[in-house]
Amino acid sequence: MNKIINKNTNEAINYINLNSLDKPIILVGMMGTGKTVIGKMLAKSLNRIFFDIDENIEKHYHMTIYDIFQRYGENKFREIEHEEIKKIDVKSNYIIATGGGAFTFERNYNILNQIGLTVWLNATQKTIVSRLKKNINNRPLLKNVEIDKYVSNLLLKRNPMYSKAHLSVVSKNESKIEMTNRILIKIKNYLVDNNNV
Repeated sequence: MNKIINKNTNEAINYINLNSLDKPIILVGMMGTGKTVIGKMLAKSLNRIFFDIDENIEKHYHMTIYDIFQRYGENKFREIEHEEIKKIDVKSNYIIATGGGAFTFERNYNILNQIGLTVWLNATQKTIVSRLKKNINNRPLLKNVEIDKYVSNLLLKRNPMYSKAHLSVVSKNESKIEMTNRILIKIKNYLVDNNNV
């Protein structure tokens, strides 16, 4: 079974690299769905550069996202985030992880869908809550909230926007490697079905 998965994955990697060399692959979705971890694994598999929009903002401003939220508020952060999205090199072949809220703004998802292949990493509320509880200190929007209810409300609000991504991959009870392989195969199939668009 592993040989079949590896063969399919290798075929997917070769196909993606031959047919989508000058287009970024952009991961979108809720916080806690694995955009950073999976993004790094995809970058390694495809021999591409990984780029995290939130990390880039933190480096540029010498502040954590949480501190930016605290000092300037969410509206200012969303402006900063939008400016970062506008700076993405259309010809780059980066693997890009967006922040959880980035794709929920029309101005952002229009740009991201135009310049790259967007992949929505989707997960159940239970999975997201479980992951967020392990890393609550790095999540500015989770301070002083009841996480289950907050995530439920965010999913209701955000999922319609996330669904505008080119692809959706639902997180299952699987290893990160298995999920990465599944995403690679799904990207390859999307490129085949859409004439490498």
